[in-house]
Amino acid sequence: MIEPAPLITSKKEALYLFLGVFLLLTLSFSKEYFAFLQLKNQGLHKARAVVSSVYEKTSKNNKSYLIYKLKTDHFSLYTVSWKMRKIAVHTPVIVEFSAEKISFYEYMHGFFANNTQLKMLEETPQDPLRTFVKNQHESIVMQELFGALFFAEPTSKTLKIKINQWGISHLVAISGFHLGLLSVLLFFVLKPVYVYFQDRYFPYRHASADLAFIVLLLLGAFVYYIGAIPSVLRAFSMSVLGFIIISSHVKIFSLTNLFLSASIVLIFVPQMLFSIGFLFSIMGVFYIFLFFEHFKKLAKWQIFLLINVWVYILMLPVVHAVFEMFTFFQPFSIVLSMLFTVFYPLSMLAHLFGIGGVIDGYLYAFLNMPMEIFSLHVSAYGLIFYLCCSLFAIRYKSAALLLPLISLALLFVENVA
Repeated sequence: MIEPAPLITSKKEALYLFLGVFLLLTLSFSKEYFAFLQLKNQGLHKARAVVSSVYEKTSKNNKSYLIYKLKTDHFSLYTVSWKMRKIAVHTPVIVEFSAEKISFYEYMHGFFANNTQLKMLEETPQDPLRTFVKNQHESIVMQELFGALFFAEPTSKTLKIKINQWGISHLVAISGFHLGLLSVLLFFVLKPVYVYFQDRYFPYRHASADLAFIVLLLLGAFVYYIGAIPSVLRAFSMSVLGFIIISSHVKIFSLTNLFLSASIVLIFVPQMLFSIGFLFSIMGVFYIFLFFEHFKKLAKWQIFLLINVWVYILMLPVVHAVFEMFTFFQPFSIVLSMLFTVFYPLSMLAHLFGIGGVIDGYLYAFLNMPMEIFSLHVSAYGLIFYLCCSLFAIRYKSAALLLPLISLALLFVENVA
């Protein structure tokens, strides 16, 4: 069999690709900057938005208030309401605010603004699919958990802490991992139906290529349905790019492809550059591709076992540069990641048949297991050093073999020594 060719075959092609991406990114960010200047110079600005999340806080004077995250077509903002009548997530609102003091970074990342008006436009009709899933669970915690697993809905602070204690936020927040499992499930469900019609009406068609295209269309509809979550958008763009690449008989597990897919997302949605979820997603895929770059000749069962350990260890400095929480249960997330490949599609099927709450008791006990919390951190200098080592590992297999040791040593030096 002919080996797939690399996407870039010469330094000249690499230069042209880099310059093209740089030009498009410059145009994209320039467009956002002019939109920022226009917003900043408007004084009071009135916009239509959708409630992305809402949570309650208490002031120093012991007064309760609500913090809303609102999404418009161009930016996200946080604002406060002292009216305790909560506006539900996904509800359209009109918000009036001033953005005179915000910076461009805040505009791109999401900024806080006091509002002079926050008015609900209309009650959003209940989504029958979300309601169908929600009604299968009596516990609010389980409703939140499966809302996050299936629809990328925000979770409460309490549930986030429980999830982080186990180190499984990457399993609960929908990402490329979930899209991959969903695509496999769709492929095997649709294949018998496709083959039935193929045998009778179009035997000349390539079943795998057609099914991959159909699955991509369904995944695109799913991504649109749940909203353009940063990690999901990155994963879907990589899936589309991967389909084009495979169809062209080009090497798919390539860091060039990761660079290209990330660039495509940033060209169309430059705000993603300031999303922690998007950056974590990029780094996770980088380490997956780095693994295949050097160890692709291992047996499939070895890859399945080792890649989860590899990604977990290599992501530790990246994660703890941002989040300091650590428990001795977090390493079990390696095993949980493997089990999740079975749990996620089975839980989807269980909800499809109306029995999604069958193991709620076990999941609740699992999430509420008592554990001691510690703090691990990685400094900015430590992170820069580690990222340089990671880039060095692209070229040299010996450096890649040492990278897990460097990761653990860095954590030891910064937190114990």
